[in-house]
Amino acid sequence: MEFPDYTKRDLVVPIDLNKIITIIGPRRSGKTWYFFQLMTRLSAFGVKREQMLYLNFEDERFDFNGDYDQIIDAYLELYPRNKLSDIYIFFDEIQELPNWEKYVRRIYDTVTKKIFITGSNAKMLSKEIATSLRGRSLTFEIMPLSFTEFLSFKNIDKTDTVSTVNKALLESSFDEYLFWGGYPEIVNVEKSFKPAILQEYFNVMIYRDLIDRYNFKDVSTVKYLIKRLVSSFTKEYSVNQLYKDLKSRGLKIGKDTVYRILEDILSVYFVSSITKYNLSVKNREMSNKKIYLYDHGFATATNYSFSEDRGKLLENLVFSRLRQEFRDIYFLKNGYECDFICFNGINPLLVQVTYDLNRDNMKREIKGLKKAGEQFSDCTYLLLYRETNIDVATLPEGINALPVVDWLLK
Repeated sequence: MEFPDYTKRDLVVPIDLNKIITIIGPRRSGKTWYFFQLMTRLSAFGVKREQMLYLNFEDERFDFNGDYDQIIDAYLELYPRNKLSDIYIFFDEIQELPNWEKYVRRIYDTVTKKIFITGSNAKMLSKEIATSLRGRSLTFEIMPLSFTEFLSFKNIDKTDTVSTVNKALLESSFDEYLFWGGYPEIVNVEKSFKPAILQEYFNVMIYRDLIDRYNFKDVSTVKYLIKRLVSSFTKEYSVNQLYKDLKSRGLKIGKDTVYRILEDILSVYFVSSITKYNLSVKNREMSNKKIYLYDHGFATATNYSFSEDRGKLLENLVFSRLRQEFRDIYFLKNGYECDFICFNGINPLLVQVTYDLNRDNMKREIKGLKKAGEQFSDCTYLLLYRETNIDVATLPEGINALPVVDWLLK
């Protein structure tokens, strides 16, 4: 078969590093299609099609009965003259293969160093790769589309911010992206079908990736915690308060169990959390956390009333973009608030997000950035939904005010 047509993603991974390249991320974020992008790239470098072995382990026809050697045996039946060390192996949804880590490690040690794998469960992969592949792998994430990728999927020129027509397209596309998020499948789908598709993704994540995988017996407790987390997105949450809420509902559950369930919920690429910044690691871990969705479209799909609060959607969208660039993200709160402080090494980026900057809220928003800037003297951004009527030249030195769409296109 010919490679299917695809829209290029921004993620760049090495193809000849002699490492097991692991690509993880939520279901339906485009991992399989990214494999096609990698294989097309290999073809451009002269690698023959018969040197590429691709298997998707979600195919129900596979039944190895533990005998995984059938895979290489079948390949050699087709191409007995090919040198095994020259083949590129692509294993899709590897978590569906029992004891996959031992098999992949053996293939790496005895067959070929050119191995690419994908998986959908963050907790499984992060722990098992670290312990079982032991330095043999490099891990990359592929997430729902960034805004620039979203524009590529809609064939809109992201470089033309001047012409009236294209500028209008950029702004209308941004509103669509803000409202429905960036899952590839829904970009060009009729609006009426978008909620149903996202709700189906939600159900698969909750029941297959979470409840089935971790074998939860008390499904109602898990669903209640998920509902509470989603309703609190962009806000602080307390494990202790969640525990008290469950007890008040008459549920017999220990606090340690609540911690474990929350850890499992955070593992399936549905929600993420950031910690209040504190120099003390202990105080940092004991403090409240803020919850964010990996894709803000879930807020619209699971509770339509969230769509009315575009400020929360905007903040969540900014978090999703920052997470692609920065290893460590925190929030600051100490008589003032700064939405994000982001570290990639020493110098941080300070970010404040507001839907509408006006005379009523400007003092509060600026105070958060200025106070944060007293601790960290690096770049600061005040991100807005649209251009503001306030003269940005009057803002304190070092504070850059930008509409979010312009920031995303930079």
